[in-house]
Amino acid sequence: MKWPLPAFLALLLCCFLTACATPQAAEQESLLANIPAGSILTVNRPLTIPANETRATLQFSQQVNLSRLDTWEPYCQLVVRTLSRQYREIPKTNFRIVRVIRDEAPFSSGVNYTWLIKTTMHLESNEHNDIYRLVCGQVWDGATSRRLYMYEFKEAVGDYITIQEETSH
Repeated sequence: MKWPLPAFLALLLCCFLTACATPQAAEQESLLANIPAGSILTVNRPLTIPANETRATLQFSQQVNLSRLDTWEPYCQLVVRTLSRQYREIPKTNFRIVRVIRDEAPFSSGVNYTWLIKTTMHLESNEHNDIYRLVCGQVWDGATSRRLYMYEFKEAVGDYITIQEETSH
């Protein structure tokens, strides 16, 4: 049986659009910024805060020095309140996420504007009061800017950090 060309192209286009649209829709529903307050953030492996810095930086599933951070790729930083002249270790521990803030700021201007799109999670712990937030973000050009998906968060932090979402009953 020979298919007429317009019918064949329509069938092919329909299959292509269905195959492409389904995973994207599921990923778009799973944004890091949609993590609810009350969820638990777990540091699964110790992190190091370098001397004279206030953050442990994660990107590409590993800890990186702030000077090597590529802001054009997804990254996360666990932030402390106080500056120390010595390196510090953040141990394996849990935090309660008390607030999630979505933020964006111009990153640079020129012919096209770029934006730093961030999600900040304010953290609470009875044992580690100095550790108070996780900031995750990425720089985007104005035309494509968006928030991080959960799979991008997981690629940035690897097995160092996990989040267990609070479920309402």
